Amino acid sequence: MAFDISTEDAEKALRGISIPPRPAILTQLTQEIRRDSPNLRTIAGLIAADVGLSAATLKTVNSPFFGLQNKIGSMQQAVSLLGVRNITTLATGLLLRKSVGGDKLTLERFWDSAEKVARIAAYIASTLPRISRDDVYTFGLFHDCGMPVLMQKFPEYKDTLRLANGSVGRPMTEVEDERHATNHATVGYLLARAWYLPDTICEAILRHHDISIFTRGDHISPTARTFIAVVLLAEQIHDEVMRMRNSPPWDLLGSDVLAHLGLDQAEYVDLKEEVLGLE
Repeated sequence: MAFDISTEDAEKALRGISIPPRPAILTQLTQEIRRDSPNLRTIAGLIAADVGLSAATLKTVNSPFFGLQNKIGSMQQAVSLLGVRNITTLATGLLLRKSVGGDKLTLERFWDSAEKVARIAAYIASTLPRISRDDVYTFGLFHDCGMPVLMQKFPEYKDTLRLANGSVGRPMTEVEDERHATNHATVGYLLARAWYLPDTICEAILRHHDISIFTRGDHISPTARTFIAVVLLAEQIHDEVMRMRNSPPWDLLGSDVLAHLGLDQAEYVDLKEEVLGLE
């Protein structure tokens, strides 16, 4: 892969940092959905066998975001109604949350926010041509997944986030590199690679704080660039609505994001109202 990082850089980025292994159930799910004719009953059984995963998946499926008229009570119903890709995408995100310290209060807030951003991003993707809603949702969940890994490694990482959020005109990853000799985009990319996520999602995770992606087209694929634009827009809508402020990257890249997605300010406002109507 042209966007890959060297083994030496990977070892440097992960010095003393443990990447959570890919859960066995995810490997089994991936093997099944890659068959010519995936067995819905087998997929439902794999998820149902993990009581916590099954309960969390059903809770998500029955949330207002999916807008189902009737509540779903079993995994087989969920798989039949939403399809194998949707269910596997949801399960992947829930397994990630569980694997990266999801029981701590601070991380619970992080994952709640990540899930909301991913849902907003998936909705935005559904309004655009030729963009995979499932892949954008997965990228939305995973794009900052290096953060909780760094939180567990560095007790002072919360201070780093505060400094980075207050640094005008600088990407967050620069502040992280200065303080920790690594950053959440690189760590998140390596985690995504270890979990065998699609190449485009891995690429987008690695580049999502690169402020040159909208001015230079020679070091990122068009699909990864669009994934990043969609999630940056989703973060902005989330932060504007939930936190009454712009998201930190928006001041650097907001105009480029809207231009890339072909949106003007009025269309952005309309989109934000549509998202609010989903909650």
